[in-house]
Amino acid sequence: MGTEAPTPIVIPVHCAPKKAPCPKCGKHGRRKRKLPPRRVRTVAYKAVAYLEIIGGEYQARCSCCTTFRSTPEGVLPRALYDNKVRDLVLGRILKDGMNVEQTLESLDREFLLDLSTGFVYDVLQDHAADLDMAAHRRTVLKHFSGTLCVDELHLGRFTLLLATDPLRDLPVAFALVAANDQDHMRRFLTNLKTWGLSPQVVVTDGSNLYPGVLAALWPDAEHQLCVFHVIKDINDLILKAVRRLRTAMGRRGKAGRKKKRP
Repeated sequence: MGTEAPTPIVIPVHCAPKKAPCPKCGKHGRRKRKLPPRRVRTVAYKAVAYLEIIGGEYQARCSCCTTFRSTPEGVLPRALYDNKVRDLVLGRILKDGMNVEQTLESLDREFLLDLSTGFVYDVLQDHAADLDMAAHRRTVLKHFSGTLCVDELHLGRFTLLLATDPLRDLPVAFALVAANDQDHMRRFLTNLKTWGLSPQVVVTDGSNLYPGVLAALWPDAEHQLCVFHVIKDINDLILKAVRRLRTAMGRRGKAGRKKKRP
C-alpha cells in the first residue's frame, strides 16, 4: 500500500478591511471588492500547511497607482510561499552552512516543502538586495579584529563567497558568483581592500585560489590554514591509505594459506 498524502492544514487569513493603506505612500483607499481566496504555503512540521488569504482590491486616492491589493503581514504580493518559508531557506544556508541540495532535502523532509532551486536563489538575491551594506561596512571597520576568515560555499550552479571575522563573530561580506575561480575571488577580496579593510591574519582552506591573491593584496598579512580543513585533509589521507591497504589485501586473497584436507 502506498503512503497516503497528508491532509493539508488550512489557516484562514482575512485582510480586506473597508479602507487600506497604499503600499507605496500609505494613503488610505476605499475597498472596491473582495478578492477570491488564494492559498500560500506556510511552515508546519511534518505537515502541509496553507494560508487561505481573503484580500481586497482598493481604489487609490493618490497618484502612485489607480488600484492596489491588500496582502497580510509576512506575505509578499503574489507570493506562493510566506516569509516563514523564506526565513527557513536563509537559516539553512547562512546559519547552518548547507548547500542548495541539502537545504531542499532538509525542508522537504521536515516540512514537506517541495521547493525549486530557482526559488532558493531568488530568496538569496532578495536578501542581498535588502541589506544596508554601507552601514554594515562602517560596523565592520569599526569592530574588525584584524583576523579575516575566507571560505566558499558551493550551492550547485552558484558559489557563495564568505568573509567573516572569527574573533568578533562578525560577518564581513559575501558574494554570490557564477564560478568558483580566481578572478571572482580576486574581485571579492579587492572590494574588501577598497573598503579600507587591512587584515593582519587571513585564514583559508588549502585551495590554490588564495596564496597569489592574498600576497598581491595584503603582502604583510600572515596567511594561515584553517584547523578544521587541515584535520579534514589529514583524515582524507588516512582513509585513502586504509582503502589502498584493504584493496591490496583483497587482491592477495588466500595466497600462502594451507589448503584444508578434503
